Amino acid sequence: MKVIFNADDFGLSKGVVYGILEAYKNGVVKSTTMLANSPAFDLGAEIAKENPGLDIGAHLTLTFGSPLLNDVPSLTAASGKFLPQDVLRSSTDTLNFDEVEREFTAQIEKILAAGIQISHFDTHHLIEPIVLPVLQKLAKKYGVGLRRSVHDADYKGIPTTDRFSDQFYADGITADVVKQVIQAHENDTQTLEFMCHPAFIDETLLSLSSYSDYRIKELTFLTSDEVLSALTSVGAEVVSFKEVMK
Repeated sequence: MKVIFNADDFGLSKGVVYGILEAYKNGVVKSTTMLANSPAFDLGAEIAKENPGLDIGAHLTLTFGSPLLNDVPSLTAASGKFLPQDVLRSSTDTLNFDEVEREFTAQIEKILAAGIQISHFDTHHLIEPIVLPVLQKLAKKYGVGLRRSVHDADYKGIPTTDRFSDQFYADGITADVVKQVIQAHENDTQTLEFMCHPAFIDETLLSLSSYSDYRIKELTFLTSDEVLSALTSVGAEVVSFKEVMK
């Protein structure tokens, strides 16, 4: 089985950028997805161009920070920031999907304008089920892959993996979880993506994310001999999203 460890939130903070870089240079992370509206976007773009082997995707968001566009009222609270994710999930009937498409396009174009080639899209806070038709349309438009977080959806014509797992998270940051997920699908799956969030912890991260302390645990594991041994024991090979698309 070919396994991808995709690091979400590239650009969220300086510590996140350098943590993902460490997981790439000395660990099993070969792909990451970038937040276009993040505080450390410029640093992330610089690091990405200095490390062309690190596969970059777009981490499209409707739940973090503020939109890049100023005319997307169905996506924003009175503050001008994106709706909290619980509000977004309960407000799908009032979302304007033209606004979603325009905002996602602005995020994609900002990454491309920074001189970064994008191989795939995923979303912040796993909102794919809410906006999947928009993601599918944009993936075809830009000729990129998608995270398969809606396993039974129709991805015809869009590169993706056979499976996606969000189990490598919090208390699931263990070799046993990695092996169990792989073994559970070894007879029906050739490609599998694990979502991950390695980072060095800094003040910006602590102020922006409730998921912070676990990130250094992820980084430690993803750069350890333990993860390599776990993957070897189940015959798995680490690849990037870009490699799966070939």
